[in-house]
Amino acid sequence: MRKNFCVSLISLCILAVVAVQLTGCANHSRPVVEPAEMTQSQKNFESVWQLSRGALKKYRFELDREDRRAGVITTLPMTGQQLFEFWRKDAAATEDLAESTVQTIYRKAKVSITRGESDSFVADVEVLTYRSNRKAPQVTSASEAYQLFVLPGTDRARRKFLLRSEGQADTEELQEAEDVIPVWMVPLGRDKNLEAKLEAEIAWGVSERLVDVK
Repeated sequence: MRKNFCVSLISLCILAVVAVQLTGCANHSRPVVEPAEMTQSQKNFESVWQLSRGALKKYRFELDREDRRAGVITTLPMTGQQLFEFWRKDAAATEDLAESTVQTIYRKAKVSITRGESDSFVADVEVLTYRSNRKAPQVTSASEAYQLFVLPGTDRARRKFLLRSEGQADTEELQEAEDVIPVWMVPLGRDKNLEAKLEAEIAWGVSERLVDVK
């Protein structure tokens, strides 16, 4: 009696293990409908999209909005390159570098990807520049000076410090709406030199990928 009971128990355990394994296999089986393979047009768009993101990051822009459906990438405003910041590239001309060294200049970029001939896509870059007309912050302690000049990620740290120094601690650090700019940012127009550099870099990357495909 005991022997038969043990045999039955072992059989039930074996069946349970087999059932669990079969269930696991069923969960990892291939889907009924396979994901559609990307068309050549979609691959071309993805290539330009990734190259545009890479170019903006290379120039140290911080990405803000990414809308694949509209083919639009925007960035947050970034303080312009100064003379001693030799590792940066956003001052595309000598006069731009001189201007951003003596006063605070902001730049923000927008990339619009549109369809070109056949299945190709083209990246159109717009870089808007602004001049700051707000008063310089009053540094009253060593820690505030450290925050303003030394902390890594200086662009974001400085923006936060400047808002606090002007009594705007509850203000959003950056405007969420793309077309709304703070009152202390005076529009200066478009930076054609930097636009040309970014567009050329993206176009060069696209041509390199086409060569690799061939």
